[in-house]
Amino acid sequence: MSTRKSQTSLPPVRPGEPTRPSQTSVPSGEPARPSQTGLPSVRPPGEPMRPSQAGLPSVRLGEPARPSQTGLPSVRSGEPARPSQTGLPSVRSGEPARSSQTGLPSVRSGEPARPAQTGMRSEEGALLSRLLEAQAELAALADKGEVEEVMRLIATRGQELSGAAGAALGVLEDGEILFRASTGSLLRAVGERPRMASASSMGGQMAQARQILRSDDTELDARVDRAMCRKLGARSLLVAPLLCGERLCAVLFVLSPRPSAFGEAEERRVALLARVAGPPLAHAESARSALGREQELRVIKEMLRRRDAELEVALQAMDAAAYVVAEGGTVRANRSALELLGENSALALKGHPAALAERLLPRLPETQARVGLEEDPLAQALRGQPSTRELVVRHVRHGTDVLVRSAALPVRVDGAVVGAVVVQTDVEARRQTGAQAEQFLALVERSSECMAMTSFTGRPVYLNPAGRALLGFESQEAFRASPVLDMYLPEDREAARLAFTEVREQGHWEGKLRLREPRTGAAIPVWHQLFTLVAKETGRPVALGSVIRDLRESQREEEVRERLMDIIGNDLRTPLSAIAVGASTLLRRGALSEVDTKAAVRIAQSAERMGRLVGQVLDFTRAYLGAGLVLLRTRVDLDVVAQDVVAAAELEHPDRLVRYAKRGDSRGLWDRERLSELLSTLVRHALLASPVEKAVDVRLRAEGEEVLLEVHRAGAPIPPEVLPRLFDAFRPPIADDAGHEHEGLGLFSTRAIARAHGGEVEVRSSAAEGTTFRVRLPRGPSAER
Repeated sequence: MSTRKSQTSLPPVRPGEPTRPSQTSVPSGEPARPSQTGLPSVRPPGEPMRPSQAGLPSVRLGEPARPSQTGLPSVRSGEPARPSQTGLPSVRSGEPARSSQTGLPSVRSGEPARPAQTGMRSEEGALLSRLLEAQAELAALADKGEVEEVMRLIATRGQELSGAAGAALGVLEDGEILFRASTGSLLRAVGERPRMASASSMGGQMAQARQILRSDDTELDARVDRAMCRKLGARSLLVAPLLCGERLCAVLFVLSPRPSAFGEAEERRVALLARVAGPPLAHAESARSALGREQELRVIKEMLRRRDAELEVALQAMDAAAYVVAEGGTVRANRSALELLGENSALALKGHPAALAERLLPRLPETQARVGLEEDPLAQALRGQPSTRELVVRHVRHGTDVLVRSAALPVRVDGAVVGAVVVQTDVEARRQTGAQAEQFLALVERSSECMAMTSFTGRPVYLNPAGRALLGFESQEAFRASPVLDMYLPEDREAARLAFTEVREQGHWEGKLRLREPRTGAAIPVWHQLFTLVAKETGRPVALGSVIRDLRESQREEEVRERLMDIIGNDLRTPLSAIAVGASTLLRRGALSEVDTKAAVRIAQSAERMGRLVGQVLDFTRAYLGAGLVLLRTRVDLDVVAQDVVAAAELEHPDRLVRYAKRGDSRGLWDRERLSELLSTLVRHALLASPVEKAVDVRLRAEGEEVLLEVHRAGAPIPPEVLPRLFDAFRPPIADDAGHEHEGLGLFSTRAIARAHGGEVEVRSSAAEGTTFRVRLPRGPSAER
């Protein structure tokens, strides 16, 4: 195979031939300026040098050449032309143009440009533009540390600039090529198996030597592995190293299934891309490492922040005065310690033992003699010696002496003492707590209520005999051995935990919970009251008290009441039905005298009212006790229901005028009988509460997915103090109720019916506008209407 001379800044390599030095001529002179593309600019003699817009050095004819920063030869007037290493013709002043080695015409000073030269410049400008564009894209991705995206973009641009079938970017690891990004045919060939070949089989050794490899036919080229090239579909191959300084960052591979697919122009483009892409790739790797370190720092900071919060919670949860003295004298203290030291913030404290001793005035309990720094527990802990002893200290805020048990421990890091932890427990407070506990026990020992006491943290301490009988504990020891939360039903333990948390924060909690009977596991519903027990001298909570009332008896009483109301409501229906049927039969026969007819009518009307009242009692029982009303939903036109109710009202009250108006679609999915009862109650209430000469208005209109029902009357308004309780079942009677059945229960049922349908009823009443009951009723599920 014939080896062609490389036209890039990298010398060509023939099989079996040692590497030759580069033919690039670098004349001495002015220091070279950075080039970003490897292409020189050309300007006429005498024109001042302008900064290169592409990072390329300027060239002026007749001026000594400066060193090239691109690997391309410099051009100097009056000097013999050297062979071009770039595939571009050399330029020399005053010499006839020679034939181009690349198919592009040469350029001679003082001679007007030929059309071919213009095309060459246009082509070079386009290449420069594409390289600059790629460099900008790579720089933007590199700043974000997106190494994979940078590699993918390099491979993509390599395929585009060379017209290859595929391209890949790989790194050399342990003598193997690890493909990190691929495009085109290589993307399909590499797939999920990135380690495809040894470094020697794919030109990796030449890349390590910072040389470019071009193989016109891999079947005839001994420098590559033919089998691997066949597997990858590479009949023509270009391999270019990506450098950052002297470090090899990666290797760019471009291939084609056709032999001799790449010429000197493609080789040059790939070489220039490799030079442009090396520094951004190295920068992306550095940026990713920096971002990774930043993420690690954020994780460490978050962990430290959590540990700091946990330490703060642990300190604040302690009853005793506790403070931590860190290296340098900074102090962290809980509320009890700040109170003891007479400060609102630990920032005002100095952690030196002498400074704290000036505040606390530590003394021996027996002699009241001052304790020196050598014997101070904090000073001993800072020297690495744990210390525990009883001392009399000054309670700065209260201005009294307190007997405390002071325990100090050193804090060590890698064997070195970096601080100390001091806990000072009020011995007198503990003794007083014990005395108060005894008094409390004497008070509650004979109580019939269940009473208990726990420590402030919730550890069981005492349960009176009534409580032991309720919970099934045979002794105090059995109660103390059982965790507090285990005494509740599993379903209520989280609620109990929150209750204990709230009582510690607020000082009081009460509510309904369920205890667990230990022997049978049965639920015991109780009303639970929790409160804190406070030390009289310090005002600090020292324990928790509890009063528990068994609700099983009251629930049984409630069940009896419910059953009684249910019996009354249902058992009254049988005689009422007999009375109503008898009165109706007598009236239908028509054989009664006028007096008897009136009596039969009154009997029938009374039976109807009693039946309605029984129904209301049953509805009240269900609604008031939370069972809810039973609805039989069907497709109902509320317009038909309203017309029937209005007609019945006019028949019952022939001397009254009831006006009815309807607008829009009034159909929905409702319980017809319940809505008839609702509207009848409102119309009857309006007729009985308004002057005889005034009309009652019933209005029905559609509002989207709701139907609005209004009943309006004139007359005296409902008193403002009654309005909030108008729909209560057991409200006191009002003026409107005089002379007719108790409409409080009827209005209660009205609201219950509206809410059972998902709606609501409201009332507005004033002397100027009269009284209006307004009922909003959702139409129900649209799919079922």
